[in-house]
Amino acid sequence: MEKWLRQRPELVDAYSELVEQLKNSASHQDLLDAYLTAKRASAVAFQSLLRANIPKQETAWHTIRHTLEYEMDREYGRVLPDWATKIPYSSRTHQELFSLLADRLGEPVPADYLRVITADAVHAERRVRELRELGLPVIPAKVADSDTYTLRSLELDKSYIHSIARNTIKANKNIPDSERQRLLSFLQA
Repeated sequence: MEKWLRQRPELVDAYSELVEQLKNSASHQDLLDAYLTAKRASAVAFQSLLRANIPKQETAWHTIRHTLEYEMDREYGRVLPDWATKIPYSSRTHQELFSLLADRLGEPVPADYLRVITADAVHAERRVRELRELGLPVIPAKVADSDTYTLRSLELDKSYIHSIARNTIKANKNIPDSERQRLLSFLQA
């Protein structure tokens, strides 16, 4: 909350400048500059506000990740190297998006709301898609012409561990193609 409080004066100044430019019928360049300044200040400030108020879902997040690690180790621990069984998508952003969705479990969450965390649309959509790649039942939908995402439950679809391992192996550029193919062959057995 402290960060939000520090950023509020800058946000007020940015909006005041934009309003002033609008009142004075400023040139299109001055208006655009004021708008972009206000937009950047808004993205940073409201991201701070949301981050300060996200209900913590750390226990659920860690439980899901531990469950995936356990299932990955159980399925592939003896045949794949450790790096190939590592669970991806452990960033702060992933955890925050999960927390927002888990806090409203079973309810649609507007994509615009999730975009505040990432401060852009592209990364928000991608990070939510990555949560689905972990086996979380995140359902995209349109509600009243707005994109939404609903986390239906905290139950994982454990069949995704196969895809996680496959994608991790395919993404590793540090191994020869022959080794990549050998490791992928374990997943097809």
